[in-house]
This record gives sequence, structure tokens and C-alpha cells, in this order.
Amino acid sequence: MSDEPTSADINPESVSFDFSFDESADFEPLYLALGKLSRHWAAFEYVLNDSIWELANVERLAGTCMTAQLIGPGPRFRYLASLFELRGVSPELIKAFNSLSSEAEGLGRQRNRFIHDVVVLNSQDRQLYRVETTADRRIRHDFIVIDLKAVEKLVVEIEQLTDRFDNLFDRAIVETPPWPRTQYSGSAGIRRERNQARG
Repeated sequence: MSDEPTSADINPESVSFDFSFDESADFEPLYLALGKLSRHWAAFEYVLNDSIWELANVERLAGTCMTAQLIGPGPRFRYLASLFELRGVSPELIKAFNSLSSEAEGLGRQRNRFIHDVVVLNSQDRQLYRVETTADRRIRHDFIVIDLKAVEKLVVEIEQLTDRFDNLFDRAIVETPPWPRTQYSGSAGIRRERNQARG
């Protein structure tokens, strides 16, 4: 006996569609929102990378060779947790960073759906839909109406996460015994503007 769905299990409404992949002006507001989402997520990952380089005391170009191999926030936070322990960051602060890690992974999953799902225009109702086909513990194979407000909310949540990470990192810098930083501080490369607490 097969576990595959039979024709009796499938609602024809859920699989039939009149969607178009053709470009139209209807896509423009979404493109703008997704561009902003991509920019803010990339900035967050850059903050994580730069923090790794600083904690590891590597020059930025060598650090880039390392962090460019990390996909998503999970490996970056694991890398950071190890470096925090190495540098003597308090267990309380490490725990706070770990809680940010869970939040970052959740926001990253949301971002991935908006960025990686196919987007189509329903020629009947003129709405944009994501074609979500995922199976992360639960199968999803459906059209999801795109809500631009949800994209905008996600951008704000990523900005807030970045700010909270920066504030915790500033605390770690202040509360942790100094470590050598000559490779990092004297290196060429892109320098992110820092808070006063970091110099």
C-alpha cells in the first residue's frame, strides 16, 4: 500500500492555477521591498563576519577567506560562541548571544522564503504569490499571497536584531579581558563604522 496521495486526496482547487511568470509593473513594489530585505540581511551577516575577524584577530582579507565559507547565521554564531569562550566572555553574555542565534535563524528562514521562492502573478486577482515548496519537518506545496507589509516588518526585525547584536558585542568588548588585535586593527579592507565604545 502506497503512502502517495491519490486523486481523491487532492483538492483540484489547490493545484490548478492561472498564473504568469511574465514581467509586469505589478512586480515593481515587490522588487523594491526584496532589494531592501536583501540589503539589510547582507548587512547583518557582514556585522557577524566583522565580529568574527575582530575576535579572531585576523586581518580582514584573511578573515574574508574564512567567513565566505559560512552559509547563513548558524555557523557564524557557532564560530562566535567558540571565540567568545576563547576570549573569556562571560557565560551570561554567551547565553545572550546564543538566544540571538535562534532569533537570527528564524528571521533567516523567513528571508529565504521571500528571496528564494518563485514569485508569480495571478492573472485573475492581480495579486503576487510565492510558490512555496518546502519540506522542513512539514511539507508545504502551495501558493502563498505575498504581503508587502510582512516583508517590511521583516526588514525592521533584522535591523533590530543587528542593533541588539551590536549592543551585546559592545558589552563583550568592555567586559572582556583585552586580547591582541594588531592583525585586525591594522589590516586593509572595508571598515564598518563602530560605536564610540569600540573605537
